[in-house]
Amino acid sequence: MDRNDENSARIIKKIIFNIPMQTYSPLRISSGVDDGITDILVLKDKKGKAFIPGTSITGVLRAKMSNIYGDRAVDRLFGSIDDDGNQSMINISDIVLENAKIINRDGIKIDSFTGVSKQGAKFDFEAIDKGATGDLYIEVTLRESCLSEQNKPNISYRKEHKDFAINGDVYGELTATIADILTEGINVGSLTTKGYGKIKSREPVKMYVFDFKNPQGAMKWWQYLNEGILQDVAYTGNNSVAVVSEEDFVMQMEFALTSSMIIRDYDVDTDDEKEKIAAVQMKSGEDFVIPATSIKGVLKSRAYRILMNLNHHDEQEAEDFLDNLMGRETDKNNKEDKGQKSRLYIDEVYIRPNILHSKKQSRNRIDRFTGGTIDSALFTDKPIWQTDKSKATIAINLQVQNCDEKEAGLMLLVMKDLWLGDLAIGGNKAIGKGVLKGKKCTIQYAGESFLIQDDGGFHVSDNIDKLEAYVQKLSGE
Repeated sequence: MDRNDENSARIIKKIIFNIPMQTYSPLRISSGVDDGITDILVLKDKKGKAFIPGTSITGVLRAKMSNIYGDRAVDRLFGSIDDDGNQSMINISDIVLENAKIINRDGIKIDSFTGVSKQGAKFDFEAIDKGATGDLYIEVTLRESCLSEQNKPNISYRKEHKDFAINGDVYGELTATIADILTEGINVGSLTTKGYGKIKSREPVKMYVFDFKNPQGAMKWWQYLNEGILQDVAYTGNNSVAVVSEEDFVMQMEFALTSSMIIRDYDVDTDDEKEKIAAVQMKSGEDFVIPATSIKGVLKSRAYRILMNLNHHDEQEAEDFLDNLMGRETDKNNKEDKGQKSRLYIDEVYIRPNILHSKKQSRNRIDRFTGGTIDSALFTDKPIWQTDKSKATIAINLQVQNCDEKEAGLMLLVMKDLWLGDLAIGGNKAIGKGVLKGKKCTIQYAGESFLIQDDGGFHVSDNIDKLEAYVQKLSGE
């Protein structure tokens, strides 16, 4: 081996992350098999423990980093296979999950026109409930060749990383951003656009640097390998520095619940069984949960109706618009069709039981022919209620990636319907359940921020002309 080649391969620095991770929403990573009862099972290792593959985490981190620094810079860190390809510098472990509670969720397909489920389009799947924990190990290996001027990626340093910018430490800048991203959290697995797969560190992520050109750095590395001791934090992740692209439309909404609401769970406890309660509000642990799938289905149905009205009932135009925004499934009859991923992301909603209350409600079944009650057909469920309707109790967060102005206008119109109580969520909407009233909404888009507040209606603090322009863009005015 040539001496120069030997020197270029010499390891000069190690960057280490040892991160305690936790799931903050249901996680679905499929094994690709079923058991004849449940359609989709959770991925497990040989010991029967659920885990998150390191490859899944790598893919998400790479995509996020590319949005910030560009593909060329990120290729240096994560590796590439093009003509000028290079070996990856980063090694990311699997996360073996402890305390993993397996839950079962139902999936249904909603007809965009009618807003009801399609016949025969129900399926069941396993997921890991929020609260599972596990450790993530990341190791970055820097060799002599990495620091040559021809190999160092050309990047713009973020103002939040002043120390790295001053020192011109390219890889310090890149890895510090990884710490920020994992502190804020990422979504992995399936159904990430519907609130699933949120994982993040249970504490701000700590980054450790071992400089082998320094004898003390080499000694600390030896201590880490032999005793697991990590010293001298080089950087601590900060979720406030997370980057949101100006092309992304971000909306954070707060609502009061003006009626009862129920997203049914038929797995009732013993006490509810004794009271002959047929269904209760879905829960995760002690928290009431509004699945993002329920929210997204409602938003899509209303978005379709709005587009149909604006486009003079042109079904194909409305469907194409929504497919581009909210995605579509693969056409099973067309092998070349790969479908389209949604750009609309919605978080699951979790509500503490001391904020909303669960209370049983009995009703009679109605004969659809006569319109009268059916004898001996009393049934009881247990929806959630809000006592003080002046307070915001339900927070709905959504994001549209690479959002154009027409799509922003559509999101505003859908949000307004939610805000004014014209769009309900959950079951029994036809009898007045699931009605919300808007209290506060913050919007980030195109480098600007907007605030909408409740003043008895729909009040925009400023820049209302800009928001109206997006709506007019959608309507073609």
